[in-house]
Amino acid sequence: MRICRSQFSWFPGCALSTIVRKGVTISALLLTGLFAGNQQLLHAQGKSPSAEKIVEGYLKAIGGKKRVATIRDATYDWQIQLKGQAMGIARTQTKTPSSIRSELIFGNGQIVSAANPRSAWTHGLDGKPHTLTDAEAAAARLQAVLDAGHLLDIKKSNVLSRTVSLRAAEAVPVYVVEFSLRTGARLRYLFSPTTKLLLGIEDDARKIITRFEDYRSAGSILEPHRMNIDNGGTGELTFLLQRASYNTGIAESAFDPPGAAEALDVMALLREVSLNQDQLEKRFTEYSFIQKETSREINGKGEVKKETVKVFEVFPIPNREPVMKLLSENGVPLSGERAAKEQKRVEEEFAKAERDKDKDEQKVVQRRAERQRKRETKAKKGDEDDIGISVFLRVCEFVSPRYERFRDRDAVVFDFRPRPGFKSSNRQEDLISKLVGIVWIDPADQQVMRLEARLAEGFKMGGGLLVNLKPGAAMVMEQTRMVEGIWLPRLAQINLSVKVLLFGGGDYNQTYEWSGYKHFSGDVGDYKLDAPKPATGEAVKKP
Repeated sequence: MRICRSQFSWFPGCALSTIVRKGVTISALLLTGLFAGNQQLLHAQGKSPSAEKIVEGYLKAIGGKKRVATIRDATYDWQIQLKGQAMGIARTQTKTPSSIRSELIFGNGQIVSAANPRSAWTHGLDGKPHTLTDAEAAAARLQAVLDAGHLLDIKKSNVLSRTVSLRAAEAVPVYVVEFSLRTGARLRYLFSPTTKLLLGIEDDARKIITRFEDYRSAGSILEPHRMNIDNGGTGELTFLLQRASYNTGIAESAFDPPGAAEALDVMALLREVSLNQDQLEKRFTEYSFIQKETSREINGKGEVKKETVKVFEVFPIPNREPVMKLLSENGVPLSGERAAKEQKRVEEEFAKAERDKDKDEQKVVQRRAERQRKRETKAKKGDEDDIGISVFLRVCEFVSPRYERFRDRDAVVFDFRPRPGFKSSNRQEDLISKLVGIVWIDPADQQVMRLEARLAEGFKMGGGLLVNLKPGAAMVMEQTRMVEGIWLPRLAQINLSVKVLLFGGGDYNQTYEWSGYKHFSGDVGDYKLDAPKPATGEAVKKP
């Protein structure tokens, strides 16, 4: 059996407590990546093979696809050394399709870390749990997919791959293959062109390097019996494989984060959050703000083909769509004639909103009444139209509720996943029953601080003829607390691959960032727009 290649690579250096023994400081020693040193790129003779060919050669070299495919779970026991001296022991466990766990035991305590389809977390020497976010979490989940799946059939998990280059590493040429997810996670694997074996992994997000050596049989396939891990500054640890065992039936719960010692009533907390969210949405229209939109086009190899960034000043208007004023594109502020035209357009929209204020209010009242009638009709048929908290509570179970610190505030954190054996009765339940993720809640203000949700299975409407969402679609939402105590949106990220009506669709990678909130009383007349300033030496033309 092949080891998890970089079974320790998904641990964030900043989250691990420092271990001090014999006067030597060691911290964050579980991440992987390839030691690159001052490597220089080689000029490849001819075209490098595709990532698929390189991975195929690797699987063949360690024993073949059929043998690798039999691995459902694996356990590896290690001895940890620093400069030839024993420092502790470690155990790593993996389980398909995308779970991994590691325990390190030293003289002064234990460090446990894991990643599963919902979350990635650590539990350090200080005894405090920490759920990873952003780049660390993304890299951790990607690593779990690659390790638990043994690089086999990675396309089924929507992992993208491409050959980057042929590179020299310690005078030994290696093929550099980059694996990535559309959420932005990236890891580079380095393979020997001669032996086809994996020699290391680079992880820029967590700045850790790992080398693999001494491949020998530990069962039915080859395993590296030596790993050298260096996080850049705290000394290199060596992991020596002592024992490997496979298909022992590791429970899924082994990869769940540890829950709080005291019971937490998540359902009651979520009901309070739902009530507070309704009030927040009403207050939201009392603030103008800056909205930054970043759109990325990503090809089938994970390369960013195009990135577009737009910044708007947004003015919410009661009972109608907000007015958005474009400020810049791709970092370049609007100026001159274009800025003057945008100013004129915005002023005209404000004037129209003021004229149509009463008419817009009447339309909103009518639409609400019509929606309520439809909702009541659908509720009688058992087909709810809105994805509300009641549907969420009915479909999902909540895993390992726990207390953590997040953004310098106390938080209740829990994973969510579909209830075992749940049978959906309508489209909304069907969609939610395919979601997994994490929620952070401020227990004092009873507000959602952050929400991550991912589509564990594909979702289809009309048998796939209308909409076909691929597994791996993900959404992240985060709110921030204002000085006056109100919570407002800070960030939203959307990544998905969708096909619409068999012909349209595509890949979407969007990030929205909100900042610069300014409070006003909620009337159009409260807005004051500054006229655009002409560029130096340029007079603004009259519109």
